[in-house]
Amino acid sequence: MRSLRPAYALIFALTVALPATAASVSRHVAGHGGVQLRKRLNVNDLIADPGSVEIDWSSLYSISTTNYAMPSAVRFTPPGSNLFGGRTEYSLSFDSLTNAQFGGSRVTQFSDSLTAMATIIPWKEIGFAIAPQATYLLRNDSGWRVGAIMLARAQFGLNEFGLSAGWSGATRSSDTNPAGTFDGGVGYGRHFRGSGFVSKLTPHMNVTGEKSTGVVRVISVFEGIAYQATDRLMFDISGQHFGIVGGPPDHQIVIGLTLSLSRTR
Repeated sequence: MRSLRPAYALIFALTVALPATAASVSRHVAGHGGVQLRKRLNVNDLIADPGSVEIDWSSLYSISTTNYAMPSAVRFTPPGSNLFGGRTEYSLSFDSLTNAQFGGSRVTQFSDSLTAMATIIPWKEIGFAIAPQATYLLRNDSGWRVGAIMLARAQFGLNEFGLSAGWSGATRSSDTNPAGTFDGGVGYGRHFRGSGFVSKLTPHMNVTGEKSTGVVRVISVFEGIAYQATDRLMFDISGQHFGIVGGPPDHQIVIGLTLSLSRTR
C-alpha cells in the first residue's frame, strides 16, 4: 500500500468533489471517498496492486455537530499488464451508515449516495492517474453528479507530495445540489527514518479549496498520521477541519484502516 516507486514528474491534475449539499460540499465528500482520495496524495498507492482487492473503512465523528458516519470503499484492480487489466482500479464508495440529529431525535441511515470510480494510470513510469467517476444520489436530492478525476504525486526521498484539482456537475441541480463544483488541493507526507515502530509511521497533511455554484469559496485543512502495520494493513487517524475559511467550520476526527486482500488467481 505504501508507494515505494519514485515518480519522475509532479503533474498538475484534476480531481473532483462529488457533493450532495451546497452548504457543505466538502463535508459530504468525506462520507464517500474524500478520506481515501486525500490519503492517496501522500501515504497510499494511486491504485491497488494488480489482481488484488482493497477495503477502506473509517469511523468519522464530528465534534462540531456530533454527527457520526462510517465512510467505506471497496477497490479492485484486475490482474494483467495492460491499461485496463493491470493499470485501472474499479471502486465503489459510500457511508455504510450515518447517524445525525434531525428534528430533536437521532436518525441512523445507510449512505445517501453511491460513488463509482475507475482510476487509470496511463503511464507506469510517473505518479499520475485519471479517474472518471459518478455519484448516484439516493435521497434528499435526485439524479447524478458526474466528473473526472486526476491525481498527481511525486516522491523525493522520504517525502511525498501531491496535487489535485477538478470539477463536477449535477444532472439535476438544486439549492442543495449545486450545478458545478471546483475543487483543488495539495498534500504532503513524510516517512520516518529508522527501524521498528517509528519507521512505519507517516505524518501527513492536506489543504483543499472548493467553490460551488452559488456558494462562497471554502478552504479546509486535514492532518493525521498513518501506521503501516504490515504490507497489507494500514491504520490512520486524522483531524478534518472543514470551512476554516468560508465556514461554517466543522471539526471532525477520523479513524480508519486500509486492508489489502490476497491477490486473486
